[in-house]
Amino acid sequence: MPWLTADRDAPTLEFVARRAKMIEDAGFDSIWIGDTISRGLVWPDPLQYLLAAAAGTKHIEVGTAVIQVPLRQPVDLAQRFLTMHALTSGRFSAGVGAGSTKADYDACGINFDDRFKMLRENLTLIRALMRGEQVGEANLHPWPKAVGGPPMYMGTWASGPWLKRAAQEYDGWLASGTWTSYKTFAEGLQKYKDLGGKRAIIATVYIDLKAEDSELTEDTPFNLRCGPKTAAERLQRLAEIGYDDCLLVKHGSHTEADLTEEDLLEIRSLLPKSN
Repeated sequence: MPWLTADRDAPTLEFVARRAKMIEDAGFDSIWIGDTISRGLVWPDPLQYLLAAAAGTKHIEVGTAVIQVPLRQPVDLAQRFLTMHALTSGRFSAGVGAGSTKADYDACGINFDDRFKMLRENLTLIRALMRGEQVGEANLHPWPKAVGGPPMYMGTWASGPWLKRAAQEYDGWLASGTWTSYKTFAEGLQKYKDLGGKRAIIATVYIDLKAEDSELTEDTPFNLRCGPKTAAERLQRLAEIGYDDCLLVKHGSHTEADLTEEDLLEIRSLLPKSN
């Protein structure tokens, strides 16, 4: 979704809700937003933005892809997750991860080298609090219908211990769609499924249907900067590999003027019928 209005000003509640409804009406299944801090551009708080999107829609899933857990105080983040889970009637999905941009950590005064240790420790604490457990001096006493919190999806590369955790400890995996090839997608998904993983989502795939087609081999970084027919074929290939969802980012869609209803309908028409 855009995060700036047509005159490049701040989004309002009405703006976000209206755009979310347009996306839902076009037939999409979900709306996701990433997490960026101090990278030379303004970026909304992901949870507040998604709450506005949920308020403007009826059934669409809203999620973070991904929120950088080590940058937030864990008790506060657990409370915010529970609140999102309750206010959206279970439509919120928490995509979580460590992030990979040092600038975000520097801006928050947090040691970048400690990110994975902090991710592991903070998620353990967050999940315990959402189950209603006492953790030190903290106990959030979640509402009965919110106990356990939202589904949680681990954002990680297709290797290492975090892929195993995604498969065995979380509700699914958010695989990076950036600089990843068909071959890597297939190999990563096979590892994930062998470990017992369920839902698998490819995040951050840029789409530009006005771009000229270019060759995409098994080892070429995946992209949807191509014509509509080619984009449909590439998305169908991802579905055949076994991925459940693909999170699309319209190239250049930072403002309301960049994203039209016609754009959405054209993009939606490309998706495999099984989705």
